[in-house]
Amino acid sequence: MSEWLEVGMDNYVLVTEGSLLNTGLIVGSERAMVIDTGCGPRQGRQILDAVREKTDLPLVVVNTHAHYDHFFGNAVFAEAGVTEFWAHQNCASEIDQRGDVQRRHVGTLEPEMAAGEGENVELVVPNAIVKDQPVWVDLGGLTATLFYLGRGHTDGDLLAGTATTLYVGDLVEQGAHPSFEDSYPEEWADALRHISALRHRYEFLIPGHGRPCSDQFVKTMANTMTTAVRQARQSIRDTPNDATKAIPVLPYGPEQSRWFIKRLQENRRSSHEAS
Repeated sequence: MSEWLEVGMDNYVLVTEGSLLNTGLIVGSERAMVIDTGCGPRQGRQILDAVREKTDLPLVVVNTHAHYDHFFGNAVFAEAGVTEFWAHQNCASEIDQRGDVQRRHVGTLEPEMAAGEGENVELVVPNAIVKDQPVWVDLGGLTATLFYLGRGHTDGDLLAGTATTLYVGDLVEQGAHPSFEDSYPEEWADALRHISALRHRYEFLIPGHGRPCSDQFVKTMANTMTTAVRQARQSIRDTPNDATKAIPVLPYGPEQSRWFIKRLQENRRSSHEAS
């Protein structure tokens, strides 16, 4: 674990090892909010221990989305007495219905979690639900706003904002290409532009992984994604039987580009079927 980095009054971020997850901490006078709990009981315990070095207040947890490195540590916090786990409704549904499928991703980091055997390996499904309207969580003298900007990295990305700091989960990732496996690239670019437009409201912007970002970084990420959508669409039109020919022209790595194209095609089919 790294040291806590202060990112605004009573706001902190901790970079975990392995996935380099950014765990957020917002400390009020009555309660503290932990944002994302790690990829299993080992990492969850490390995060909880680090939190307890900063505060002994009762805790609430936020899961920014339903990827294993952001919620597999929930059971550690539940055992420690946390009863309030916040998430967007789509995130909670995904954890409930398909969370177990992700255990295979943590075999080397968290073997007990991968096997589903041992202490604190059960999945704790968020029980405090955010839908399309913002929710204000009073921590005592400090309020965290939980809100949803639509589909992007997943269909359930939740943001948490205070007077100084915005925690955006994996809608923004610094230091690596975005992950597109469960994404909605066209809508994701719109969400990024929305985040960039909030630049005057927040002094610090904390991505799910990597260093704190500027609004210009987010704007560039949005523009890059919009350009990639246009390039991929054109390539799919030109070579409909082999969309992978778009890979060399996209601004991402080969693996990310394959997922990018796959998700564009799947999303387009879904929208056609829905209409």
